[in-house]
Amino acid sequence: MTERTDGIVCPSCAKLNLPGTLFCVQCGTYLPSGGPLRTEQFPDQHLQRARPRVMGDAQGEGRALGIEIEILTTHRKVLLSADSEILVGRLDAAHGVFPELDLTSDSGLEHGISRRHARMYAREDKWYIEDLDSTNGTYVNDERLTAYLPYAIHDGDTLTLGTLRLHVILRGETLQEADDLL
Repeated sequence: MTERTDGIVCPSCAKLNLPGTLFCVQCGTYLPSGGPLRTEQFPDQHLQRARPRVMGDAQGEGRALGIEIEILTTHRKVLLSADSEILVGRLDAAHGVFPELDLTSDSGLEHGISRRHARMYAREDKWYIEDLDSTNGTYVNDERLTAYLPYAIHDGDTLTLGTLRLHVILRGETLQEADDLL
């Protein structure tokens, strides 16, 4: 990265940016480090591949209308709705990536979280997670997922994205039961 009195020259595209600019206005390169923010691949610690699981209704499980995710390193809890697909990853406004579960503030970059790491969604009262071919992988209970293959997740499961561990709490209340709790 070259800095002149009239601005900063981007090392990727050579665009002249105003002094103090953090991201190149042309290509989005992070200027203070001289290169783009990206996820570096970690050595693969878990070679065992998970098999797709299907949630059974044998125990009369209630409808999962929401899912609570606890980020174990920061103890932050996020309650997500089953109304839409949930992108999990890191915010990157320059490239138009705005995940519903943004792990940037949870040291996502340092933990190897990709911008578009995984997606979660509910179908027929069951929750699924799918790795989006992330650099450092997605794990359910320490079993690595195959990219683009959905896996059922259950209450109490531990998800690992890169090296960041998350705890799953399924919310099975109906809308009426949720109103009664308030």
